[in-house]
Amino acid sequence: MFPLIIALLATAQVPADSGFLTVKANLPGLAVYLDGDYFGRTPIETCRVQTGNHTLGIVSDDSLQNVYWRLRTGDVGSKLSSLWTLAAINAGTVSVQVEASKVTEVMIDYGRVLDAPTEAKLVACGGVGGLLLVGAVAGFLLHLIAFK
Repeated sequence: MFPLIIALLATAQVPADSGFLTVKANLPGLAVYLDGDYFGRTPIETCRVQTGNHTLGIVSDDSLQNVYWRLRTGDVGSKLSSLWTLAAINAGTVSVQVEASKVTEVMIDYGRVLDAPTEAKLVACGGVGGLLLVGAVAGFLLHLIAFK
């Protein structure tokens, strides 16, 4: 099958303003969005797209707008949940440069998408913990200096 695709690509007239995009993932069947519009489900093989820079991700613009809305209007729990969701969206989004008459291949690591909220929580907790530790050390040092 693959040699057939190569032969078709080699003999077909490809417009100068288009290239090809292949999207694979370690989880088949993921919905993929190109510039916010539904593009297909993984794996996507050699699909013709316009040349240039594109955003490829696994979240629709509608879903992203809902996350932003909860972030702006929700209670503290909803806002934190939205931040963790944004971390996952970020892990599943990539900028892709498609060149004329060339095949650009993208691999989506769904495990990284699933791990991103946990990593964001660890960074947030580590930052808060670090601030508390710095504050405790500074307070202790000030106590030593002031009450010597």
